[in-house]
Amino acid sequence: MKIREVFGVDRVLLPVIHTIGHAEAIESIRISSAAGCRGVFLIDQELPPAEVLALVCKARDAYPDLWIGVNLLSRRPPQALAEALDACGGRIDGIWSDNAGIDLQTADEQPIAELFRAARQARNWNGLHFGGVAFKYQRPVASEDLGRLTMLAAKYVDVICTSGPATGIAADVVKVCRMRAATDAPIALASGITAENVRDYLPYVDAYLVGTGIEASFGVLDPRKVETLLRAMEGKCA
Repeated sequence: MKIREVFGVDRVLLPVIHTIGHAEAIESIRISSAAGCRGVFLIDQELPPAEVLALVCKARDAYPDLWIGVNLLSRRPPQALAEALDACGGRIDGIWSDNAGIDLQTADEQPIAELFRAARQARNWNGLHFGGVAFKYQRPVASEDLGRLTMLAAKYVDVICTSGPATGIAADVVKVCRMRAATDAPIALASGITAENVRDYLPYVDAYLVGTGIEASFGVLDPRKVETLLRAMEGKCA
């Protein structure tokens, strides 16, 4: 499975760093690395994409072994990939998009997903694409369609990324279970995860993209919360 191949573990915590400022982002990256996290995602929350990508370069110099991905909310996935590669010396470890562009109504043709596939092939990019499927603030997906949508998405993304209905709101475990039953591909969860509920998802989810649940305040990670969540993922008591 790609998660183990890339991160060396079966389940990985990837802190989501809301980039409200340079100092706050660099400190949150330091906290993540010190806690033993194997990677992070930076998201262009308040800083523009160019500054977020500059932070990636700075973090890469300070933590060369840390996996670093980005979610550029203001960019479509192909554009995000191109800008990240150009700004970061040809290396960006992950691209996360809230909407992978998978549409059951056009099952035989997925033009949006194909655009990203073409973009990564053109740049010979072998990083991980975390593509949003049944994701918050996107078109709702009926429960009976989750399996077919998940199987279709697995053809186009490296990691199927889903969420609860809103930021900070946990996903329905039944929803995640249905998605897991439809594929052996890696599944990521990107909302509402805390040390208190993570065990509910361990049988189904491979990557945990967590921001709100481990922040001291918006954009600033809490070291204790990061460490507590890591222990919970390992089945250890806080």
